[in-house]
This record gives sequence, C-alpha cells and structure tokens, in this order.
Amino acid sequence: MSVLRSLESKIAGLVEGTFSRAFRSEVRPVEIARKLAREMDLHKSVSVSRTYAPNEYAVYLSPQDREQLASYEEALREELAGYLLEHARGERLELLTKPTVAFHTDERLRLGEFGIQARLV
Repeated sequence: MSVLRSLESKIAGLVEGTFSRAFRSEVRPVEIARKLAREMDLHKSVSVSRTYAPNEYAVYLSPQDREQLASYEEALREELAGYLLEHARGERLELLTKPTVAFHTDERLRLGEFGIQARLV
C-alpha cells in the first residue's frame, strides 16, 4: 500500500507543481492542509515502540497570500491544527502535544508560493 501512496504523492506533486507555475493564483487552504500532512509524514521519527510526528508547523506565505488569509487566519490555524490531529490519528502517529500552526510572511515568495517548516518539540 505504501508504494501506491508514494507513487500517488509523486504524481500529485508533479501535477500541482506544473499547474501552479502555469496558472499563478493565491494559495488555497486545502493546498496548505495537504502540504502540512505531507510534511508530517516526511518528518516523523521512529522510536523503539512508537512513531512520533512533528507538533509545530510554520507556514511561510507571500505578502499577497498572507493578506488574502488575514481576515480568517485565526480560524484557519485552528482548522488546520485539527486536520493535522486527525491525520496523525489516522496514520497512528504519536503527538507530544496538539499540533500548532503559525503563519509567517516571507517577502521572497511570490503569489501562490508557500513553504512549511515542521518541528517536533
């Protein structure tokens, strides 16, 4: 099953990357959620009997995208944290605390571009 999931992830990344470069538009919350889950999966730590997932996430947005999300940023942070919690449960990942999501502005990013930093704290 993990081979299929890996293949699906690679194809999705190629398609998303191609279209995002061709049709520049603002970042959508669903894109952030998918990328957060992907980062959780990529940065998990395997212990003796458990697999731990990062619990702190920093989302870096372009100034335009940050402005677009400003009116509902707090609600979106809570929704994304809940989404990560459910994702961790579904994947049987251990969290030390409830996930937190913080938004930051990065002047180097253009409209539609964003980055994520995941940490286990």
